[in-house]
Amino acid sequence: SGSGLWNVDGHGHGTHCAGTIGAIGDNEIGVTSVNPDPTDFKFFIGKGLSDSGSGTYSGIYQALRECANNKAKVISLSLGGGAYSAIGDSLYKEIYDEGILIIAAAGNNANSKAFYPASYKHVMSVGAVDSNEKKAGFSTFNDQTEIAAP
Repeated sequence: SGSGLWNVDGHGHGTHCAGTIGAIGDNEIGVTSVNPDPTDFKFFIGKGLSDSGSGTYSGIYQALRECANNKAKVISLSLGGGAYSAIGDSLYKEIYDEGILIIAAAGNNANSKAFYPASYKHVMSVGAVDSNEKKAGFSTFNDQTEIAAP
């Protein structure tokens, strides 16, 4: 998987995203997540990138497989870049066929070009909206974008 210790996020982005997903609600502190009951789920951290936020397909694929092998129900990827890969397409389909929902950022390229892994057929692509619930100017939106959120 990614370089560096699995439990150290030198870039900070993965920790920020996991914190948004797992925020505990109804405690009058900060924000709440989509699942405000922390007893309803657990995290398995699959580190696919380096502490600087860069990496390789093989590191990401290894982290995906680790998550699937450890009974993940949802895999969230706030990453992207690179071209289509038949190997990647096959792996995302394989994991999807195991009943695992894979979610990825649509991208921040302000266009409609394919952005991987979000543009793979078996990955749910999430775009961004602004505070007025309009498409965020920076967000990638294409025919694979399924949902959008602030």
